[in-house]
Formats: sequence, structure tokens, C-alpha cells
Amino acid sequence: MKKIDNNKVYYSWEDYNKDMKATDWITFDHVVGIYRGSLGMAAHLSNVRNVPMSIVGFQTRDGEDKKPYWIHNATTADTSWSELDEGQHILIVDDIYDTGHTMNNVQEFVKRQRTKPSTMPRVSGYCLFGKENAKNIVYSQPHDGSWIVFPWETLSESI
Repeated sequence: MKKIDNNKVYYSWEDYNKDMKATDWITFDHVVGIYRGSLGMAAHLSNVRNVPMSIVGFQTRDGEDKKPYWIHNATTADTSWSELDEGQHILIVDDIYDTGHTMNNVQEFVKRQRTKPSTMPRVSGYCLFGKENAKNIVYSQPHDGSWIVFPWETLSESI
């Protein structure tokens, strides 16, 4: 990672690959990406782990999506929520965990979607960048509030 000035951190593909490799210890049965920032991460993990992927829309900072909603719910394809048991683990991924607002809202949304109150899958979170938190959200890099420029956001990194 390169910190060019006090306001921006340039996160490279090499950084990303290292951080994604560091998730090898996390076991999960389903991955949920939050539209837009974490879709690449979710697709990557879905492919390399061979698990279903769902997409939740929720953009409080830059968008109009003030409440989480399903864009794509793969949980209904093979396994209904009523069939999920205590052993199922759903991993929600996002690029940055700052205040916890996004992750907390999406986790609660996913938990509420179960069809039987007695059936509660385990739902946890992973972010590339984060801060210490009481919610046990795992992250790879500490976030000091700097603006993060991801490699998929720049033409020079993407080519």
C-alpha cells in the first residue's frame, strides 16, 4: 500500500490478493456482497470457495438506498431459509468498516430473512479495511479514516 498524501491510500492488486488469501481460515456456506463496493470481493470468494453468492443493496453514503434490500437472493435457489440450521454460516463482505452502520444494518436484514424463528444461521462480517469493534467484524487492514483508492477504481491499476 502506498500513502501518497495524508488523505489517500492507494491499495494495490498485490495488497488485495494478500488480504483475500488471509481469509483462508474463515469457513462459510454463503457469501453476501453489498452493492457496489464489495461485489468484486463477494464474486471472488464465491468462485474460489464454490459457495453461493447473494447481493444486498444498501448505500447510505452515496445513494438513495437507505434500507437494505435483496438485489439477488441466492438463498432461495437451492436452500430455503427454513432449511438453514444453526451450522450454516453466512459471510457478509464489504470494502470498509468505519462506523459499522452498513454492516450492522445488512447483518440484521439477512438475519430477519429467515422463515422460521427457530432457525438462525450464523452471520458474520469481513472487510478489507476496518476499525476495532464490538461486533466481531474481521478486517485485514486498519482504517485510519484516509480515503482508500482501490485498484479497480483506477485505470492504471486495472490495465
